[in-house]
Order: sequence, then structure tokens, then C-alpha cells
Amino acid sequence: MADKKITNDLSTDYKLVGISSSLKEYKLCYHLNNLLSCDFRKVIDLIFEPTDRTRKIQFSVFKAGEEDDKNQFVVFTNKNLQDVLLPEISNFDYVLQIHGKCEEDNLRNLIHGVKQFPEVVMTAEIPLKKIKSKERLVYEEIKPVLKLMKRKII
Repeated sequence: MADKKITNDLSTDYKLVGISSSLKEYKLCYHLNNLLSCDFRKVIDLIFEPTDRTRKIQFSVFKAGEEDDKNQFVVFTNKNLQDVLLPEISNFDYVLQIHGKCEEDNLRNLIHGVKQFPEVVMTAEIPLKKIKSKERLVYEEIKPVLKLMKRKII
């Protein structure tokens, strides 16, 4: 009889940076826009419906870059009232997810740049091995399908 294994095939082709700050999320994204020369935009919130709770848990999400870009950045709020997105890193207020090629020097420069923001207390790279709830970081933006109508020329 063959052994069967259940695997959780979550993509871990990204880096994480934790940010502790009293800045509001839109102000943090404004500073990140200037640092990274990108354009963060607010996207649909990340919502969980745990079976052991009566209410939904909601976290803000900001995104910069498209899938065909060299790098794509996603900012998650890690705290909402008493709820935490990633309990393993509950000391961070925000999580910056970096998709694409990000070399060590670039990551160190990014972390150093974020530390220069006003009201940022702490920032650090988060090893993916430390995160047990990686499935909470899976975010797929729902894009509406646009249909183009052909105009009849008379």
C-alpha cells in the first residue's frame, strides 16, 4: 500500500518585513510610495470567518505593482482591535510582503529606509519559518471582468 501525504502547497516566493508604528495605514503607504517609488492603492479588505466566532475578522490591505512587474508589494494591517492576522508576530502593527526578486542588500536598504519614517518604532525581516499561519497571507485580488462592446458603425 502506498503512503499518502497531505501537502500544503502554499507559495513562499516572497519576503516579509514587520513594521511597528503608530502611523495610520494610509500614511505608512504614503511613506512607502516615496521610498520604493511605487503607487500603493487600497484594495478589498482581507476577511476571515472563523468557525469559533460569531463575527468576521477584517484586515486592511494595500497593494503596489502588478503581477508582471519586477516586484510586487502588499501591506497588511496585522492588528484590528483585539484580533491579530499573524499571532506569531503580534508585536508588529503591519506586515510588508515583497513578491519577486529582492536581494539581501536591497532588503537591508528597505528596512533601513522604513526605520527613518516618523513614528516607526521597529522594523525587521521576518523569517518565513517562524510563520505557522502562512495561509492567512494568501491574498488574491478579485478583478472585475470587463466586456468590450463593439460599436456598430453606420
